[in-house]
Amino acid sequence: MILLQLANDTHVKSDFIRTAEEVADYIDIIEVGTPAILAHGTSLVREISDRLPDHTILADMKIVDGGYVEAVMAFENGADIVTVLGFASFKTISEVRRAADEFGGEMMLDTIEISDLESFAEKVSPLSPEYVCVHTSADLSGVGESMHLLEYAKKIEIIRRVLPEAKIAVAGGISSDNLSHVFPLKPNVVIAGRSIWEAEDPARVASEIKKRLEKGS
Repeated sequence: MILLQLANDTHVKSDFIRTAEEVADYIDIIEVGTPAILAHGTSLVREISDRLPDHTILADMKIVDGGYVEAVMAFENGADIVTVLGFASFKTISEVRRAADEFGGEMMLDTIEISDLESFAEKVSPLSPEYVCVHTSADLSGVGESMHLLEYAKKIEIIRRVLPEAKIAVAGGISSDNLSHVFPLKPNVVIAGRSIWEAEDPARVASEIKKRLEKGS
């Protein structure tokens, strides 16, 4: 079954918590988005972990340096998964790996702005990442758009060939409008953000996406 991850990027704390709690029944992984962490620190990771203890919590730290220290800050505050940018140095990624192993957590590598996925995948292969996210930035992907998703198949083929044990997450403007382009990719995790947390009724939108993921079409 494809898991649904909420990329909760709102930096307004009250809105963040309200949305997370409203949609929790339909979400498998609750992401504390980068803007939220920048606004409130990793204490917000702890608060959402305490409020929703049965959910997997991802801290979208987007680590690019200081791998161990920054990953520990998230894991110590209840994160189950921490993100690191794939173009970070091997040393930085290995330090995130060390922190994840120490805390019993997991690592998600974000491929945003990586053009040579073959070299990237070969570089990180010794570190056995649990997740690799094929990602187009919010600045370059409008909600519901699909052109960028059409380029994901080749990228995912490379990752699955070089990193066969890694679970694949896909992100970038995903909504009910472009899910038909997501299913052929057969990802393990679908990440939806703005389509849910910017909606007038986030729970309804999350429920609709979750039902389609369960149905597989």
